[in-house]
Amino acid sequence: MQWLKSPYPLLQNTRYKWLFALLSGVFVYLFLIVFGPFGAGQSINFKYVFLAGFGISVFLGVCVTYFVLPKLFPAFFRPEKWTIAKEIILLSTCILIISTFNSFHYYYWRGDGAFYKTFFSFLKITTSIGIFPIVGLIFFTERTLTKQNLNKAQLLSTKLQRPAAEETVTVQIQEESVKATPIAMQLSQFIYARSEGNYVTIFYLDESTLSRKLIRLSLKQLEQQFENHSQVKRCHRSYLINTEHIITIDGNARSLTIQLDKVPTSIPVSRSFSKADFY
Repeated sequence: MQWLKSPYPLLQNTRYKWLFALLSGVFVYLFLIVFGPFGAGQSINFKYVFLAGFGISVFLGVCVTYFVLPKLFPAFFRPEKWTIAKEIILLSTCILIISTFNSFHYYYWRGDGAFYKTFFSFLKITTSIGIFPIVGLIFFTERTLTKQNLNKAQLLSTKLQRPAAEETVTVQIQEESVKATPIAMQLSQFIYARSEGNYVTIFYLDESTLSRKLIRLSLKQLEQQFENHSQVKRCHRSYLINTEHIITIDGNARSLTIQLDKVPTSIPVSRSFSKADFY
């Protein structure tokens, strides 16, 4: 399905991860106490302590999912490549991990039956409770964020005031080493720059052809060299763009993106980049 390939935001904020894990555990604990599904806690000593174990299991499962797995599989957890399909895989894995913790808790507390039967029983229960809310939440979130970002992109596009082209203005980009010869070009030739750790790649026009040059310089240092040219703006922590070359601004559930003239790939826009930055 094309919908599964749609962009989706990956939860990255550490504070939100902890909050999500904590609230998930508390919610499950209260849900079990209030509704008592599947005979939860019936005829069991220390009922509330027993049920609290499931809340802790959920908390630990979410923590493993969002803190441990990204460390083990960094290539999979690339925010710019995150999709609905990956989000479903992640949350399904979370269900599997939570089921494992729940099984250990129940088996340790009750100690009856084979562990694998306990595990599959809890996997069935956890999946039946969680799968439909998960898919529904993803669908609702994707639609809502896409609509919000598309509206924002449309607003930014209508508010966009393209600066007058400074055809005759020449800029000189000095590398970190003062011994290096500065790179001279007309301001209108500069398209954008992308951070590469301690280096930065400059994308510019050379006789109407998009060219690139890797130099030893931080993006912050490059931004300072363009501080007197208002049309050059930092739209993302890794990108510096020449707004003169903006063709379109688009949005999806993951983020806003900018399409620049003669550039085949879209440039991401950070959430802190507002319409005021186009004036």
